[in-house]
Amino acid sequence: MTIGIGVLATTDEGRKAKRVPDTAILLADTMGSYDDADSHSRLHKAIMLPDDRVYAACAGDVSKAAQLLPCICTFLREIPVGARTYGKIQTAIAEGCFQYKQHLFTTFELPKFRLAPHAFNPNQKLDSELNEKIQAAWDQFDCGCDLIIAAFGDDGIAYLFRVMSQEHAVYSEQFPGFSAIGVGADNAIFWLSRRAHTMGLLPLRAGYHAYEAKLTAEGSGHVNQHLDLIVANADEHWFSTTHKSLHGEKEHPEINVQGLKKLLREYWIRKTDELGAVIKPSAARKSTLTQ
Repeated sequence: MTIGIGVLATTDEGRKAKRVPDTAILLADTMGSYDDADSHSRLHKAIMLPDDRVYAACAGDVSKAAQLLPCICTFLREIPVGARTYGKIQTAIAEGCFQYKQHLFTTFELPKFRLAPHAFNPNQKLDSELNEKIQAAWDQFDCGCDLIIAAFGDDGIAYLFRVMSQEHAVYSEQFPGFSAIGVGADNAIFWLSRRAHTMGLLPLRAGYHAYEAKLTAEGSGHVNQHLDLIVANADEHWFSTTHKSLHGEKEHPEINVQGLKKLLREYWIRKTDELGAVIKPSAARKSTLTQ
């Protein structure tokens, strides 16, 4: 019961420095479920780990996502300074996911086979029938949460990944530069594709496209109208929410809940080519069609 959206963007400074993209924007609603049948409207699924330059939106079990992300960060910290590249980041995410899955599987699944819940050697010789059952259980085991992860390399470039628990996969979402998870994901991807969003767009335009996509996802009965919003680059981050914020995070001066609502009244389905750019007022009036 959720929507999580991530988009990449590039500032003018990033373009001049050939640091494309250099900004990540993540959005999530706050509708969530827990246990088998309960839900409420204030389960926050936008997660910030600025010391590790990692930001995420999650779908599924929020508590599992909150456990998994620090596990991933332990592997990210092992990357030597100056070597934090796209490939090393993706590998660290995959290693963290594997270790977390192994921990859950060992704890909850092995006892079902009358095996002690401790580290299991996959090369250990087992009865062939038991081995096949354990392999089938491993293949079907779901850690319970999906993630969109934005992480930054040592060069300041922003990278976007999608972690799918059921598929046991870490996908790169660098091109064209957006991703979505949760029950409203199809609607969101449709809108971002319609807007022809790419990672080279300016952050204000990218943020607005992501906001529109979140609104289209609200067509699902499992996505609420609340919003948590993260804007980040390699050096700093900003946070905005429709709920009353209790932790004092600063908002981005342009890409925030109130600013996006204002843009919605101005643009909605009109072209957004001029968003974030300096243009003449007469040129803005010519933008009348959707893109």
